[in-house]
Amino acid sequence: MALFNPGDDAFEQLVNEMPVGLLLVDLQGNIVFINGKLQGLLGYSQEEIIGKTVNILVPERYREAHGDMLSSYLKAPTSRAMDQGRVLLAVNKKGHEIQFKIGLTPVSFAEQAYVLASMIEVSNKIIKIAANNDPLTGLPNRDFFYELSENIRSEAIRNGVRLTLLFIDLDDFKAVNDQYGHYIGDLVLCQVADCLNHSVRKNDIIGRLGGDEFVLCLYGVPNDQALNGIAKGLIDKISAINTVQENPINISASIGVACTNNPRNIVLTDMIKLADKLMYQAKDRGKGKVIWIEC
Repeated sequence: MALFNPGDDAFEQLVNEMPVGLLLVDLQGNIVFINGKLQGLLGYSQEEIIGKTVNILVPERYREAHGDMLSSYLKAPTSRAMDQGRVLLAVNKKGHEIQFKIGLTPVSFAEQAYVLASMIEVSNKIIKIAANNDPLTGLPNRDFFYELSENIRSEAIRNGVRLTLLFIDLDDFKAVNDQYGHYIGDLVLCQVADCLNHSVRKNDIIGRLGGDEFVLCLYGVPNDQALNGIAKGLIDKISAINTVQENPINISASIGVACTNNPRNIVLTDMIKLADKLMYQAKDRGKGKVIWIEC
């Protein structure tokens, strides 16, 4: 039975004709509402999908990984903006995959807690994004990360604020793949991506360059103390990932950081190369180290 029967025809028409798909999920991961836009995109009627787990919309090859991430998220749901470049795959009733930009918002009705997913397919004309996202983590890939980060660089130049580039490489990730196989390794990468998404602000951008390499572009970090706190905080959070599907995991991260108060004077690709070089220097000093430079 549908959760919402507002009785107000104008309200119901408004919700169902919105250009954004809306999906309401309870804290057990069950679908309790889907609006007309999303019904059209996915091919399901309310009667067919309400009460089913949200995993029905996840491509089969990602369902186990998604189930783990969803379970972790629903324990402490937080808002996640649509505008960080993250794109995820959903599968419609016919089995066809669709790329969606997704925002998440915890909500409550009648003293019950839910999560509202706002979904826009990437071909929707009300947004213009490149469909260049890592299919495993949903993060922007190298090219899309450059595109989004150049926007941040332009904004930093315009407003005269600091621009920071972090290059992150996981320590001992190869041992995870060697011991447990690439499936568990992929779950670790998804958890790291989720950890990074929880750790950045609205104007920051995260990307996965490939393998176990991640990059962050940060806008307007005010000072060295704040920057050092961000980098060490990321290492602590990544190091805290110690179990995946009951398998003990022991990873950390090495981080190279390039920052500038004059982003007009250095191009983004040079900042990434510099941060990459510093990351290797950090790795040579042992696990969980940070080296950064003002450029």
